[in-house]
Amino acid sequence: MREEKRKQPKGLYVLFLTEMWERFGFYTLAGLFVLYLTQDLKVADASASLLFGAFASFLYVTPLIGGYLADRLIGFRRAIILGAIIMCLGYLSLTVGDAGLIPVSLGILIVGNGFFKPNTAALLGHLYDEDDPRIESGFTIFYLGMNIGTFLAFLVSGWIATDIGYVWAFGLAGIGKLISLVTFLIGQRWLEGAGHPPHPELLRERHFGLSNFVLVLIGCVAVAAIATFFMTHDLVAGEVLAVVAVLAIAYFIFEGWRSGEVVPRRVIVLALLCIFSVVFWAVYMEVDTSFTLFVERSVDRDVFGLMTPPSEFQVFNPIFILLLGVPLAALWTALGRRGRNPSISLKFALGLLLMGGSFFVLVLGIATSTDRVPWEWLVLFFLLYTAGEMVLSPIGLAMMTDLAPRTLIGLAMGIWYLSIAGGYYLSGVLAGIAAVPKDATALATIDIYERGFSTYGWIGVATGVLLLVLVPWLNRLLGGAGKGA
Repeated sequence: MREEKRKQPKGLYVLFLTEMWERFGFYTLAGLFVLYLTQDLKVADASASLLFGAFASFLYVTPLIGGYLADRLIGFRRAIILGAIIMCLGYLSLTVGDAGLIPVSLGILIVGNGFFKPNTAALLGHLYDEDDPRIESGFTIFYLGMNIGTFLAFLVSGWIATDIGYVWAFGLAGIGKLISLVTFLIGQRWLEGAGHPPHPELLRERHFGLSNFVLVLIGCVAVAAIATFFMTHDLVAGEVLAVVAVLAIAYFIFEGWRSGEVVPRRVIVLALLCIFSVVFWAVYMEVDTSFTLFVERSVDRDVFGLMTPPSEFQVFNPIFILLLGVPLAALWTALGRRGRNPSISLKFALGLLLMGGSFFVLVLGIATSTDRVPWEWLVLFFLLYTAGEMVLSPIGLAMMTDLAPRTLIGLAMGIWYLSIAGGYYLSGVLAGIAAVPKDATALATIDIYERGFSTYGWIGVATGVLLLVLVPWLNRLLGGAGKGA
């Protein structure tokens, strides 16, 4: 292989920084949003969690539209730039500090994310030839960038919110997104010609006197308005998600059953595992809602003499991702050489058990504490929590691309993101179990959190056990195709 083929494409590092700063912006918002609603705006716990759950769930629906438009019409580059500009506007509009403007800001962010999220990874894939041996390590580097951005967000945003104010932290998120945009604009020269519109003439094609690109912009305004409506009508948002998910899964099974490229039974297994993953993501996402409020109210946050903002403790998640990622990948490889790599369904079950078990750590910490829960319990919590994530999440992505029919990979990835969307929304509903009334005493508050975390734990563990029972049947349906990922 020639020397230049041994090196990663320069465009990888452009997209590495682009995605890193995007994650910085998003997790600055995610780590602080519920605290902002409950502390500054005095919103009730349950309402704050439902709003965040609805917002986060639709973040994973609009990429279906943005990815389709990038692939068919505007190209990956233009989609990324458009998405970044829209998201900058969304973050910066949050700095106004007007409670009535919040749903509008969230609607804008949902539209921008739809263009940005699916297309950075898709563009990265276009920098490699088919069967290019560099691609796996390239995506590993890309994933590293995502987690560096997450780490930096949790490291600094809490201090900004505590010492200066939440709206200043949201402004910092907007600055991060702006850096992401500028990085991409400057770095386009190293993208090797990839990501341009597939048919440029279609952008100039006119309908109703307007070009297709202008119609896309009008569509952005319309989708933002619809998303804003959903942000203020939680039940409608949940119903829409349920209908979209059922239709997408039904269509996926129907098309997969007609496909002659793979055994149709695999499609049923993929659909079932996506349904199980909804429960996983619902428990997983509690870290942004009830868990964050628990840390703020009931955890001793004095770390070596320094009072630490509640969102700062989430930094353990990206730290453990970086620490566990390589050993787990090496473990799967080593087991694969011996023919002992666990099946995909077994890994899903293990992920659910670890996620449920992580919340029992918090229950134990509460039960053994006489006052506030020592912060050290959070370290053990995040160790199990992150292990569950690393066992299930990357395996799920690999599963959808490896086992789905070649003609349905795009739809399969969309369904995977829909499962995350459903989990986000369900997490907002479940957070009501640990919602604390404003007049609750400290003792009542800790009791509510103990009950809530115990419920999350049992949901995760019970679902994992159910999946364990189904593993032999699922493996037979896969016919040996899902022995490891």
